[in-house]
Amino acid sequence: MARDRGVGPLWAPRQFCCMTTPAGPRVLGCVILLLLVSAEARAQRPLVELSGAPLIRVDQRGPAAVLEAEGPALSGRREFYRPASPLRLRHRWLMVQDSTFAVVFAAPAGVTAGIDSYEAGVSLRALRPVMAVEVRALLFDVWGDAAGYLALTDLDERRVGDRWELRPRWRHGAADRAVYRTSLVWIHRVMLDDETVVEADLEAVGAAWRFLTGNTFPGLPAEGPSRADRL
Repeated sequence: MARDRGVGPLWAPRQFCCMTTPAGPRVLGCVILLLLVSAEARAQRPLVELSGAPLIRVDQRGPAAVLEAEGPALSGRREFYRPASPLRLRHRWLMVQDSTFAVVFAAPAGVTAGIDSYEAGVSLRALRPVMAVEVRALLFDVWGDAAGYLALTDLDERRVGDRWELRPRWRHGAADRAVYRTSLVWIHRVMLDDETVVEADLEAVGAAWRFLTGNTFPGLPAEGPSRADRL
């Protein structure tokens, strides 16, 4: 008996085989699964880019987006003067980007732990003339618990379109460094060129807190942030 090699319309034998052969339901199931995975992957693709770096939008509150970027690898235990080996576990950098604020982030911003200090690279861009900018950060340990509260103030006159970078440092103890992993950074307030002070709406900060901890945002720590030793 001659074997059917699928001569004729290309779709006819394939449709017949998919629906009638024992493997047909499995093939169909695989196709559906691939389509679902593809749709999920598209949903998880970065929606924002800053200086070519991809960020994931994890929440949106009005004009303020909560963005997440992958930071550098955490360091293992340091022994005497030998450098610590990098771990597979990486820093998580969350930031609040308000497109209507006078100053916005120009690149992903986050805090890392050095030998004896926390360090950050903060790149900013002015959308309005400003004379002072304050950036704040909440820190979380590897378990997702609150682990610190930092701030830096940059005092300088900036014009519309100006872009600049800050490299603040904050002193910390060895125990702090050993457990720190995640930072949540936002531009807290600015002073405009007419000396008007504008503070950020903390709704997006609260949304980021809930995203990280699963708990309701309790507000900022009452004792206030640690100020940067150096910019």
